[in-house]
Amino acid sequence: MDTPFAVIRFTGADAADFLQGQLTQDVRELESAGARLAAWCNPQGRVLVVARLVALEDGIGLAVPASLADALIARFSLYRLRSRVEFAADASVQALATADAGDLARLEQAGLRPAPGERTPARRAHGVVALAPGGAAGFVELYGRAADLERAGVARPLDGAGWQRVLVEAGVPTVLEATREKYTPHMLNLDRLGAVSFSKGCYTGQEVVARTEHLGRVKRRIAGYRLDGGTAAPGDRVLEGDREVGEVVNAAGDRLLAVVPVELHAATLAVNGRPALPLQRD
Repeated sequence: MDTPFAVIRFTGADAADFLQGQLTQDVRELESAGARLAAWCNPQGRVLVVARLVALEDGIGLAVPASLADALIARFSLYRLRSRVEFAADASVQALATADAGDLARLEQAGLRPAPGERTPARRAHGVVALAPGGAAGFVELYGRAADLERAGVARPLDGAGWQRVLVEAGVPTVLEATREKYTPHMLNLDRLGAVSFSKGCYTGQEVVARTEHLGRVKRRIAGYRLDGGTAAPGDRVLEGDREVGEVVNAAGDRLLAVVPVELHAATLAVNGRPALPLQRD
């Protein structure tokens, strides 16, 4: 299956407490929620990964970009210490996504289409967890074992490129190697996407994230753009005239997400010599 995500399974008596001390999301809400967006930060509050927390029958799943899975597992090992927790990539838990109207109708009949209007809506039924990241309309991610996903009736799953495009269009960032440890959750709009709990207590990088929230003003945030010709990739520079003002976080076709000063969100900028036209979401 062509998917940009791999699932790391966490098991053991301390699995929930371990993740509670690492992630920006409140893991205690996972059992009732089914799934949530979350981020893992370094001690300086810079995002290592934007992930999906998924409630599994045996343990907790963390869906992460497949290209980062091995490095993330190695880094989690540094924090394990004496915690009774085990974690490893679990190929038996698969991920797929769909934006097809017929698929969405079948998911709704099966109780697996998240309701619109919720900040990060999720549903769980028949061994499958469904998530609409950031409340994205017309797009659902599904996590579960292959047999359970097959019974969900998805006939036209998105390929990796299609999945990345709908995420970009929805304003949901994916942190990859080129942008790892560069941005705080607020810069990536994760506070607005429901990926950050400000009441859960301490976690790695929490002091920086909380300070940013309490100051009440974020000078740089992610914004969407349409690139008028050419191509872009994560890490490409964003220019205002000759001045570098930001960086591309994700790109899919002629759509891209870039972190730039908030006052420039309505301005036409440039990437790789081509105009980047703003797609306002605020």
